[in-house]
Amino acid sequence: MPDEYVTSETNLPPDPEQGEVSIQVTDAETKEIFSTRAYVSRDADELSDPVPLTVVSGPHENTEERWYIEVLETDIDAKGVDRETLERVMEETAEGANVINTRSDEVKTLLAYLVEVGVYSSISEASRKVMYEHLSERYPDLVNEYVDLKVQREQRELTGGSDGG
Repeated sequence: MPDEYVTSETNLPPDPEQGEVSIQVTDAETKEIFSTRAYVSRDADELSDPVPLTVVSGPHENTEERWYIEVLETDIDAKGVDRETLERVMEETAEGANVINTRSDEVKTLLAYLVEVGVYSSISEASRKVMYEHLSERYPDLVNEYVDLKVQREQRELTGGSDGG
């Protein structure tokens, strides 16, 4: 078992300390990225077999917070996620506009209310965050698979087209 794991704050569900989670982590030494079932906590004493987990956040992921993880199962597959379809959709999305239009007075009204009371700074921000939170809660395997593909794509771009796979 690795001595330490790393994950992005965006990989954590809204209440990560409330029970078992599926989470994408990176082995800090080998840089291998994989999904795991685990318990996470800010307090090592809350876990039976804690291993350090660095949670990175911020626009450049340069803010680090020390957490702990108790791994239950490693190398879990993204259940039901068709990787080829996701890759194709990623390509198509990258080539087109990134605007989503719901054409819903109800949704716009609710989001506008959240902006008015100061929960979000704009309807666009509210829409992005509400949808992302919903997708993370409802489809964590899809979100994890997307993050994995996006990281691989960025690594290819940074290394000149080769990701070793």
